[in-house]
Amino acid sequence: MKLPRRGVQVEIVANLFAMTFAGLAIAVVAMASFTAKLARDDALDRLRMGSRHLEATLERAPRLADLAAVARTTPPRIAGGEFHVLDAAGRELARERFDRALEAELQALAKAAGPNGEVIEQGGLWSGELAIATGIRSRDGERGYLVGRYSGADFRARVGPVIAAGAWLLFTATLVFVAFGAWLLRGRVVAPLSALAEGTARIAGGDLAARLEPQGAAELADLARAFNRMAESLEADRAALERAHESLSRGRRLASIGQLAAGVAHEVGNPVAAILGYAEVCQRDKGATERTRELAERIGEEALRIRALVREMLDLARPDALALVRVAPAELVAKTAERMRAQGLLAGIALEVACDPELPAVEVDLRRLDQIFTNLIENAAHALRGVAEPRIELRAEATHDTARPARRAGDPSAARFVGQRAPDSVALRVIDNGPGIDSEHLPYVFDPFFTTKEPGEGTGLGLWNAHRLAEVMGGRLEVASQSGRTCFSLLLPAADTKRAHGEAAGSDHR
Repeated sequence: MKLPRRGVQVEIVANLFAMTFAGLAIAVVAMASFTAKLARDDALDRLRMGSRHLEATLERAPRLADLAAVARTTPPRIAGGEFHVLDAAGRELARERFDRALEAELQALAKAAGPNGEVIEQGGLWSGELAIATGIRSRDGERGYLVGRYSGADFRARVGPVIAAGAWLLFTATLVFVAFGAWLLRGRVVAPLSALAEGTARIAGGDLAARLEPQGAAELADLARAFNRMAESLEADRAALERAHESLSRGRRLASIGQLAAGVAHEVGNPVAAILGYAEVCQRDKGATERTRELAERIGEEALRIRALVREMLDLARPDALALVRVAPAELVAKTAERMRAQGLLAGIALEVACDPELPAVEVDLRRLDQIFTNLIENAAHALRGVAEPRIELRAEATHDTARPARRAGDPSAARFVGQRAPDSVALRVIDNGPGIDSEHLPYVFDPFFTTKEPGEGTGLGLWNAHRLAEVMGGRLEVASQSGRTCFSLLLPAADTKRAHGEAAGSDHR
């Protein structure tokens, strides 16, 4: 996602350009002004030196006209400027052609200087015009004025290169500084903000897996980390909500099955009892053939299966009373493996155990936990038919329950992520190396009456009952499957976690 054209980068770069240009312009103007003042001071010193040098000529020249001839033939570069000699009346000597404006200016300077005095006239700082007038007297007593003028053209010839260099420096420095500032701004500010905007758009679109790489300034990196924590919290909340919705949906199906089971038991029970009675009568009839007795026996067996199924449905729909005991997961897994190894169903199947002895204890109903493990291991054994080197692994591992908040009441204040706290759940896993469960079947494995077994091998209630019993004990049953590996995980809260937080996961928020 791109920021608008007139976004933060354009605004900051424009302000950066204005501030940089203004600052450098002030610096250049100050530098040029200082250079102009130095040039003016130097020109004034040179005029004074030239004036003293010409005045010294009067000691050798008895008349002012002789001094005027010397002044006229002395180059301005040597004398420091253009010098004029005026008589007492203010008329210029040794000049054949007169400029009326210049004559008026020289007369004004002479009048201001007065006899034996000095006057300095300066134009504007940038005009460069400078003049100095001094009263003089020849050896024979003739009075007059010596006027030196420094032209603006000479001044601008000296100051102009400095001003041009300053202008070029102003342009170059502004361009380089703004370009570097824009590049730095984009990498340190604009890019992180663009990533944040894109991540926010992904979150708004439902992609709660969006994460940001902390980058840029410290504040923006902290903002990215805060965004990641928010996304993790939203993802965990959505997962918990989906599980709650699934549990609610399963509870409704359970209630429907209970009602159905009660109705079936009432409506089917009596007809089944009658069928069993008639089948027994047929079997005892002395006049019945062997074929009739055989069919009557099969009818009775099928009727018994119907009655057993109805009773199983009633048992599953009936509320459970738990007898919880605290036990170590390693002990549970070891006893289960020992008991199941003696089963003929596992003949030829390697049963392996992997368990961490330091796992936290769990509180379970041993009878119902035995039902869950028996069902999972028997299903794995059926799935391993025809597999070379069949293997079932029972594993117990510490884990973190993502349905719980990222922080608990007992966590240190520095703990921010789930991985920084002690395990609060134990995963008891049953893993087989069978062909796996088809991906289209995975969403339905815990639904009642869903089964992939051959007809007559299962009712489809085993995994559904195992899932229900796991929830009754405060845990949950999950499945992950692919070709060559199927894993059923029974996630149970640690006993200390249940005591610290109660049954509700949300109660441990600070």
